[in-house]
Amino acid sequence: MITLLDGTRTYAEIQRSVGDSQPLGEVLQILTEERLLSRVGHLEGSFAKLGDERAEFYDRQLRLLQDFCDQGLTDLPTGVQLQERVDRSTAVVCGVGGLGGWVALSLANAGVGTIRLCDFDRVEPSNLTRQTLFSVADVGASKVEAAGARLRAANPFVTVETFDRRVTSPADLADLVDGADIVINAIDLPTPNDTSTWVSEACWPDVPHILGTGYAYHIGVLGTTVLPGQTACWTCVRTETFADHGRDRMESLVGKREKAGAIGALCGLVGSILAWEAIRVLAGLPPALSGRWSEVDFWPLEIRSRPIPRRPDCPTCGKGRDGVPPSHRPDGPAPV
Repeated sequence: MITLLDGTRTYAEIQRSVGDSQPLGEVLQILTEERLLSRVGHLEGSFAKLGDERAEFYDRQLRLLQDFCDQGLTDLPTGVQLQERVDRSTAVVCGVGGLGGWVALSLANAGVGTIRLCDFDRVEPSNLTRQTLFSVADVGASKVEAAGARLRAANPFVTVETFDRRVTSPADLADLVDGADIVINAIDLPTPNDTSTWVSEACWPDVPHILGTGYAYHIGVLGTTVLPGQTACWTCVRTETFADHGRDRMESLVGKREKAGAIGALCGLVGSILAWEAIRVLAGLPPALSGRWSEVDFWPLEIRSRPIPRRPDCPTCGKGRDGVPPSHRPDGPAPV
């Protein structure tokens, strides 16, 4: 009976073929509940719409995307259409180090049509244990140029644009975010909070963005996904978390080290989660990190999240505001 479920036969035709002794209705119900039936009869045939080379390249990914369609997680009926949505998208990765490199490689492998990379640094020997885009031969080279070459080699079907640039304000990002569908902030200098603020202002009010990411010791910060006009914005997050761990009354002290410790496996774990979140946004699948602040504790391997509500009085995204960041308004920042 299973071999007859190829999308070309009616229920009645299958029933006649297997005979009245077979509990067809019960079996179909079980297969449906177990999500073993697809909306597409000839799966490989549907892949052909992408062309032979692309269909072969994305074969396993297309099968997963089809599963999402069959489960009703998207408004599209076929995995090919989801892949085409990803193919048409543009992603910006700010910073291609320990996190950004993993994010960029995953986006390229997934077939994100255009990937824009931004970084000002050069490859150092100490980068190689955790920054997956670089090899020993790249030491001394521009990070964005070495990263761009690696991504183009990984997937010939994507376009990679490189911007060798230090980000110091929202203005430095204006041309990168123009026309983008998602921006992932992985810049940590001068601080992740500063750079996330700049990215947020550059993206507002049109471009989805993932902010606050990073890692320290055994904590990987997944941050939050901002969908402008739909979820809590970066101003909401900062207001909600400002007093965490006594930050509002902390004194500045000298750290015990100049640089934080890191290991490739942990950077890869955080980077892969962020890439998966970005792919969900690009494909039109429900995001997992929006409306919350999330961190992963590497020691017990637990993800911890706290809800971040969208604040009605938020000067950025609150009701009655014009959707323009406070620093961009003629009257200056609104009070918080």
